[in-house]
Amino acid sequence: MSKPVAFDPALSGAAEPFALSRRSVLRMALMTGAMLAVPGVFAQGASPQRGGTLTIGADADPIGLDPTTLTAFSSFDFTSLIYSGLLRWTPDMQIEPDLAVSYEQPDDTTYVFKLREGVKFHNGQDFSAEDVKYTFDRILDPATASRLRTQYSNVTSVTVIDPLTVEFKLATTDAAFLNYLATNPDGVVVPRGVEGINENPVGTGPFVFQSYQPNQQLTLTANPDYYEEGQPYLETVIFRFHRDQSTLTSALRSKAIDMTWLKDPRVAGQIARTSPDLVSAPGQTSRTFPVWLNMKDGPLTDVRVRQALSLATNREACVAAVLGGSGKVGAMLPESQVGGYDGVSELPYYKHDPEQAKALLAEAGYADGIDLGEYIVVAANPLDVACAQILQQQWAAAGITVAINPMETAPLLAMWTQGTYPTLLSVALSWSPDPDAILQRLVSTGAFGQAQGMADTELDAMITAARAEIDPAARAEKHQEIQRRIAENAYVLQIYQYPLRWELWWNYVQGYEPLAANIRSYVRTAWRSA
Repeated sequence: MSKPVAFDPALSGAAEPFALSRRSVLRMALMTGAMLAVPGVFAQGASPQRGGTLTIGADADPIGLDPTTLTAFSSFDFTSLIYSGLLRWTPDMQIEPDLAVSYEQPDDTTYVFKLREGVKFHNGQDFSAEDVKYTFDRILDPATASRLRTQYSNVTSVTVIDPLTVEFKLATTDAAFLNYLATNPDGVVVPRGVEGINENPVGTGPFVFQSYQPNQQLTLTANPDYYEEGQPYLETVIFRFHRDQSTLTSALRSKAIDMTWLKDPRVAGQIARTSPDLVSAPGQTSRTFPVWLNMKDGPLTDVRVRQALSLATNREACVAAVLGGSGKVGAMLPESQVGGYDGVSELPYYKHDPEQAKALLAEAGYADGIDLGEYIVVAANPLDVACAQILQQQWAAAGITVAINPMETAPLLAMWTQGTYPTLLSVALSWSPDPDAILQRLVSTGAFGQAQGMADTELDAMITAARAEIDPAARAEKHQEIQRRIAENAYVLQIYQYPLRWELWWNYVQGYEPLAANIRSYVRTAWRSA
């Protein structure tokens, strides 16, 4: 028997709750009711009460509800309650069973999952291994154009062994595979043969899609056939959409909503300090604010222009002005992803040096400065717009001109994924299940990499090697080398990182657990005491 390989979640981002012994059987315990009593779920001495409605203030409508094809973080909150997958994350970000009750790993690249019996989709269709195969075959089909295809590119086959057993074969060892499976929506299972789930989603999750009125509300009702006995406790969950923080905070203070989250850590902190009956969860540093560069043609094909743009950027000033210090200068991989080894002080072209930026522009043939045209940002996020305005001023001091174009989220995402933005675009990255999920966006053969104009085969090989590395320390070093190469070539300008959302809810809402992933999976264990 080979030596067990221990996973350190702080280093690898692979939050494994046990050691993996290669070429030995890996077993996950069958879930019991006791296993679901995670720390903090129930208030001391309190018994969960059934029924009632939880009203959540949401800051964005869903942009699609088909987990295989959606790209917007705004949809994840809804998929986390409608769909479920083979595995899931606990509140402390450990992996536990969900639709799977156990799995074994007969060799380094094979996973065999035993599935939960008696599970039904919301339309009454029985869940089986055929649905798992259908889901992942659909993800891997180029015609689906799923963003998840690169994440699961290491999967060579999904085979139904029997109705409750499914086998995944991988091309190589894969440190990210289980993390992807545990993440909603990346690893959730959809029903085979059911059409139209982008508008009328059908899952196996604790809540059933009821209705959606754009710009108003989305309503879910309890799944009477949910497979975890006794859950969910709530009868109805309503998401009400508010377009700005001021209306969200007003609705929260008046108790028109029971729960919300805020984007601006300064505003959220002030509310938490002045409202002692609010439960406050500031969240982990997980959101990065990057500037994506279109390198397919034009001046940004010249690395000197990109490096000049990086040197003209005063990242520390952006953190101070936009976040009030509630964040830090960002690398490609945020600290919540990689266990704190994001070492930005050592990254090339991160030091603010407008004079060197001018010299590089002159070398590239732009001694009199350069106009890069439009810089597109998400209009609905005032922090993003504020940062873009500061960057505009900083770059101008080095002779780089841009015109800021705030845009609605849906068309902006389409431009980003298709690479149709002129030169510069900012769309922030939320929490990801594994560092590989972020790095895959820069792979030359991937859809995002091709849209951006990536053509670095050496970087591609580095990313592939890091994903296959299952030793945490070795993987951490590989990720650092990758970050240095990205910064050296200024493929992406990372500005800062900070908590994606700061959650707040009234203390009569009990049994709820916030997740580092900033999705509300644990509404399934929540209940109202008043």
